[in-house]
Amino acid sequence: MIYLLFRKTFLAASLAVLASLALMGCGAAPPGEEVGSGAKKVVTYEGGEITEGEVVEGVERLSAQSAAQTGQQAPEVKPGSPEFDAAKAQVVPQLLTQDLALSYAEENDITVSDEEVQSEIDTTKQAVAEQARTAGQEGDPEQLFQDALKQFGFTEASFREEVRTGLTVQKVQEEVAGGADPTEKEVRAYYDENKETQFTRPEQRCIRHILFNKDQEDLANDVKGELEDGGDFAALAKEHSQDPSNKDQGGDLGCVPKGQFVPEFDDAAFGAEEGELLGPVETEFGFHLIEVTEIQPGGETPFEEVAQDIEEQIKGEQQAGEFQAWIDGELKKRKVKYLPGYDPNAPPEGAAPEGGAPEEGAPAPEGEQPQE
Repeated sequence: MIYLLFRKTFLAASLAVLASLALMGCGAAPPGEEVGSGAKKVVTYEGGEITEGEVVEGVERLSAQSAAQTGQQAPEVKPGSPEFDAAKAQVVPQLLTQDLALSYAEENDITVSDEEVQSEIDTTKQAVAEQARTAGQEGDPEQLFQDALKQFGFTEASFREEVRTGLTVQKVQEEVAGGADPTEKEVRAYYDENKETQFTRPEQRCIRHILFNKDQEDLANDVKGELEDGGDFAALAKEHSQDPSNKDQGGDLGCVPKGQFVPEFDDAAFGAEEGELLGPVETEFGFHLIEVTEIQPGGETPFEEVAQDIEEQIKGEQQAGEFQAWIDGELKKRKVKYLPGYDPNAPPEGAAPEGGAPEEGAPAPEGEQPQE
């Protein structure tokens, strides 16, 4: 679940913001030069470099993210293992993309303000709390956010830098790969082709609840009696609910499709009539009083409601393609060189080369291999 909580800012994490900005205008030093522990240069280009330590850190971060997605403990990924090599092939292009974008941003005075970073972090905190709530996970929103950061291997300071870098890369992409807006015909065609899979919504229920501890069943029944006698749900939720993420919002859980809550809660809420008061319903978290305030029937989402989202999606996909083309051009222009084993485009070890001398972007010459 935690992986989903970071869907908005995951771009920053997936770009593996782990490399230092190199001094601009310097020629590329040969890969393999030792500067210190983890400082061996495994990729160089005119104006920058990537070190072995940065790749190892990126692989560790990628492993933590994958583990968070599945809810498992992050495995130890050792250099030289097949798992490390597979992750390395993802991390190196991410580091290059990040470095080149940040270099461009520095050269062209593209910056991200503290206010923009804080806004993104606030949005992420809210998403963490909302996703936890709909999954039936209770807790203080700030603590939920800190737990999520820890699961990803972040401190709040390092996550703040991840966000800043991700927003910077986003601004660079928008500048170098602007592109024209898709036409209404293109947007309509996308809607028609994906209507059944993307634009048909299930029934949703708008729900609010009051959570009581497992030893408060009698209190739950007393509060239910007050509600049946005309008591104010929002006021009683604020007074009694043990769910800190929404008690001050009257216990509001929003409008959601079936399957978002623990089974006992889900079955009760989706078996109720509109306006019906249920409970106490026992779950692993305690006893709930549940009210279904509105039932929203399923059906096709009108084109007018999603046209702008589709337009943004199509434009984003076009931008991504143009941005990758820009990155490829920068790599060629800056004469990127890889230490053997670090070129993500190289054939697997042992594969016969197709012939010809290495071109720009090919692995560095054998004489530049690191010492064992």
